[in-house]
Amino acid sequence: MMFTGNLACKEIVLNQLFSASRLFHFNKLFSKSSSSIEHILKSIDKSEYVRYKFPKCINNLVDIKQQQFDSSFTIVPDIVSVDEESRLIDEIEKSLKRLRYQHDHWDDAIHGYRETEIIKWKDQNNSNVIQKLRNRVFAESVTEQMQRVHVLDLCDKGYVKPHIDSIRFCGNIIAGLSLLSDSVMRLADEKHPDTYVVYALLPRRSLYIMKDSARYQYTHEILSDGAASVFNDRQIVRERRVSIVMRNEPPVEAVK
Repeated sequence: MMFTGNLACKEIVLNQLFSASRLFHFNKLFSKSSSSIEHILKSIDKSEYVRYKFPKCINNLVDIKQQQFDSSFTIVPDIVSVDEESRLIDEIEKSLKRLRYQHDHWDDAIHGYRETEIIKWKDQNNSNVIQKLRNRVFAESVTEQMQRVHVLDLCDKGYVKPHIDSIRFCGNIIAGLSLLSDSVMRLADEKHPDTYVVYALLPRRSLYIMKDSARYQYTHEILSDGAASVFNDRQIVRERRVSIVMRNEPPVEAVK
């Protein structure tokens, strides 16, 4: 199905209110063995953390697009504690200390960054935290979760340009743990990037989960500190940001 803009459409920003009662239950969602990505996505309301910049049309195209996005993208705030964040950063710093921030990337997608991969965490507490998140995020994945995680360290001036992760190198689920700083992710429909846009506030110590429609049909980027980022009249100042990105393996047919 093709989704196109309409001259009769008027651009609006669709905000949804956050349920405080659901915030109270976020950690409980991840502590129950029965939790799954579908359970998480259905149990968490979209909130002040997500702003839609979609057209307002007389037909149901916009509703369909928003429903597709809602079912494939979520943000879980405060998924790790301050102490857990500190321990993760301590171990990550040891892996990154000899690396300099780079301002070019093999596909020109990232600027002002350092990166590494971690397969086995030396601190067992860190290993337990990451494994708990991965087990929940990939509970219903049809492919195996990747054992390595991608650690991306953006300096305060760094940014990630719009891109879609290659289907040859990862599967239908991408999840990222945001550490050290709030940041703003901008997602845009690949075929209609000026028509369907979503701004997502990624709070410090939050987890975002992209799957299916959001993962395959929308480019995503992390805005720099100089980008205009205001949520509910709150100015978002992005500082150094470290993310731990978890993915599942691509299906066999995708790597052929």
